[in-house]
Amino acid sequence: MKIQSVAALRRLPPRTRAVMGANLVSSVGTGLVQPFLVLYLTRVRGLPVGTATAVISVIAVASLLGGPLAGRLADGRSLRGTAAAAMALAAVGTASFALVTGAGGAVLAGLAYGLAYGAMVSVWNTAIARSVSGEARSAAFGLQFVGLNAGVGLGGLLGGIFASTADPGRFQLLYVCDGLSFLAAGAVLVLAVGRRTGEPATDVPQVPDGPRGYAVVLRDRALLKVLAFTVALMVVGYGQLESSIPGLVAVRGMDARIMAWGFVANTCCIVLIQLAAVTRISRSRPAVLLAGTAGTWAGSWLLLLLATVSDRTAVQAPLVVAALAVFAVGEALLAVALPTLVNNLADDHVRGRYNGAYSAAMSAGLVVGPLLGGWLLTGGRPWLLAVVLGAGCVVCAGASLRLGRAHGTPGGVPAVAQVELDVRQNTDPYMDEDGPRRLASGGGR
Repeated sequence: MKIQSVAALRRLPPRTRAVMGANLVSSVGTGLVQPFLVLYLTRVRGLPVGTATAVISVIAVASLLGGPLAGRLADGRSLRGTAAAAMALAAVGTASFALVTGAGGAVLAGLAYGLAYGAMVSVWNTAIARSVSGEARSAAFGLQFVGLNAGVGLGGLLGGIFASTADPGRFQLLYVCDGLSFLAAGAVLVLAVGRRTGEPATDVPQVPDGPRGYAVVLRDRALLKVLAFTVALMVVGYGQLESSIPGLVAVRGMDARIMAWGFVANTCCIVLIQLAAVTRISRSRPAVLLAGTAGTWAGSWLLLLLATVSDRTAVQAPLVVAALAVFAVGEALLAVALPTLVNNLADDHVRGRYNGAYSAAMSAGLVVGPLLGGWLLTGGRPWLLAVVLGAGCVVCAGASLRLGRAHGTPGGVPAVAQVELDVRQNTDPYMDEDGPRRLASGGGR
């Protein structure tokens, strides 16, 4: 099997690789603690389970604010300063969980981490989108997703080996290590985005007169359609992955270990798909990738429906594991398609705000999704969850094709982009954090 990701990674500019490396470092730290927050708050700190799950909701709601705020600061102030602030706040937020003794402290830590999480999504996407364009941009988003999953998977393995509810100090050390990983990643990221050089870049367009702040986002109907689609896809997909799908397993009385194996299969499939096919995926039209995402997620819900109506454990277990493996295919396609589509609509002077709006749309779907899934699971008919959300995925597949007709360039790469991309391979696209050299394709309309 040809590992396409190695060649694609080598073709990226050094500073793009540095941004992706910083993301990998922070992902390992995140994996140390991500699976254990509710367990830590309930079993170690003695908080009620309702309070612990409410902290998860606080993080999601806070991220709704963090993304747009970081996007505005990245455009109007400095991407470098915004990156430093976001990573420092993430370090403070996650490390604060080590000191939590009550509900108030947990909520404050969740607020800080949630604001930082939303900001980081905006910062990562803006930093990558400013450094490359066209097919290279799509490949960079795909490779970043590989690093994210590999890092979280490695961190989760290490955290699972080290964590122990009998020793609170172990959990505290994990949260401190997560905080240190954000500081280390932040230092690399700040160096990677660079600072303004003495001479202004001549090919950076001047900021035009017009709407300020997020008014420019609200006036872009094409972007608003993409954001609405993002919310819908998050609700029927990602918003259910760590909430309603485990809830379905619990409601049907399946062995809890099924979910553990399911998430292992999910992570392995994501990494293998991107390693083997990142170049082919990056050359595909975003609308086709989004249709593939929605279609594979509909297939995942079909497998979960079959597991739900079956009463045989020998049938349920492989169906759930297969469903999460199929879900991974959609994740791999989505990681390239949506950020590429958003950044193909943005000029550099508004790129931070566009990515901030995209971060907020994702967060909104991740808030609404678990609420909808929980409501469907409480009606005594758990099969309804798979039917309703599977139908929603089918609708999203059709909507993605309509988006494709509205944004018809193949993968956001104009005809001249590939020639210019080859010329740019050995150049460093960052002149500074606020005004990178304009790269030829994918930057605006």
